[in-house]
Amino acid sequence: MSDLRKQLRGKRQKLSSEDRQKKSLRILTHLTRYLPFVRGHSLGLYASTPEEVDTAPLLSLAHGMEKAIYLPVVNQSGFRKDPMLFARYLPDVTRLKQNRFGILEPDVPIGECIRAAELPLLCIPMVGFNQTCDRIGMGAGYYDRSLAIRGFRKPHLVGLAFVCQKANFEPATHDVPMNAVITEEGVLLRVKSGQRLR
Repeated sequence: MSDLRKQLRGKRQKLSSEDRQKKSLRILTHLTRYLPFVRGHSLGLYASTPEEVDTAPLLSLAHGMEKAIYLPVVNQSGFRKDPMLFARYLPDVTRLKQNRFGILEPDVPIGECIRAAELPLLCIPMVGFNQTCDRIGMGAGYYDRSLAIRGFRKPHLVGLAFVCQKANFEPATHDVPMNAVITEEGVLLRVKSGQRLR
């Protein structure tokens, strides 16, 4: 999987800044028409890195729609078993800091964070995805481990990715599948018995 991850990251990195912005805005348009997003009053997002789907316009839009936004925080405190928690984010109010992976996250005490299971909708970055909405992440497993904790319901999971990140692969047993993946071409829904993709 490491070779495929490297290959897919390479494809994503080859996108020009202009192309990435155009595709990101198309993804945002599809997301705003996606019913779980429209109906949700709160959601988990992420502060994107330069090679990922740009979430800056999405953060602004969700805030303007008066949705409660939560961003992931890597739990290094030893307090609570969740490897990753989520903190409330308010543009121009919440201070962000770089975590050990160089990703921006809210600079708040872990005790003020909530679990992923407390969010109705969670938008997740991905390195790759397949036709059945399985996800390849960066390899550290923070999302998978946070969502695999027993005794809690999972939020509705939506992966955000570019079409060039699609690949054929079999997921690992510990991988948590997405309910949908949204690309610049539209919404790919996870296939269940008797369902089709739209």
